[in-house]
Amino acid sequence: MGYPERLAHLGLESLQVRRLKCDLLLCYKIIHCKFVIHDLDFLVFSDCSVTIDHKYKLFNRHSNANAYICIYRICDVWNSLPDLVVDAPSVTAFRCLLDRVDLVKYCA
Repeated sequence: MGYPERLAHLGLESLQVRRLKCDLLLCYKIIHCKFVIHDLDFLVFSDCSVTIDHKYKLFNRHSNANAYICIYRICDVWNSLPDLVVDAPSVTAFRCLLDRVDLVKYCA
């Protein structure tokens, strides 16, 4: 039995999806001040005032800093999330709403 079959049999998500969810959760916590980071220079919000997306849209500024690779890896995914998800009132609500989003399409 291969990896995809075992995941389906056990009702689990792939490692890529779980990693992506953890990264998105970290991004949510940073943006909503649930997790304190003193140097937020790497997190840049889009300055486009007319967007059809949510107000927390991130600007993907490329850098060679390995410490911030998580933000660059999830920037496009974060920007594509619905308003309802990124505006969740709590971490628990964010997790529940994120479970309803199909993240498999973002995994290679």
